[in-house]
Amino acid sequence: MFISWQQKAVEHTITKYSHAQQSASVVTRRQNRHGMNTHVVKIANRECSCGKWNQFGIPCSHAQKVCGAYNISDASMVKDYYDLMAYNNTYSKYFEPVQSEDYWDDPNFQLVHDPTIRTVTRPGRNQTTRIHNEMDWRQTRARQEAQQQQLDSSIQ
Repeated sequence: MFISWQQKAVEHTITKYSHAQQSASVVTRRQNRHGMNTHVVKIANRECSCGKWNQFGIPCSHAQKVCGAYNISDASMVKDYYDLMAYNNTYSKYFEPVQSEDYWDDPNFQLVHDPTIRTVTRPGRNQTTRIHNEMDWRQTRARQEAQQQQLDSSIQ
């Protein structure tokens, strides 16, 4: 991911920048119907308006372009959890197996059910909050038609 974004960074252009805030606006190159987007990169905060740097912990192509303009090593801006030492520390401990429940100590507390906490629900199936679209309608219709065909074939 880092290398592919590094290759894309060559095609970007920095339009505005602030040395004091270590920030810049980066415009992507137009390709087919995509591109010509402007992203704001703030090196000091390690963030880009595209959100990839924050999501993956790896500087996106826009951030790598700005790092190059400020003579900052873009590899040094990668999150610490990608470091080999951090990876080894994560898996250096041993995982103890868990015994059967028969060997567990009895808890010294009693679980009490509080019926006032439970929300009142209507009988039947819970209603979904997702907005259905044409794709759902087609699947439902196809399922209903298949069930009808099975019913018709069983009657004959």
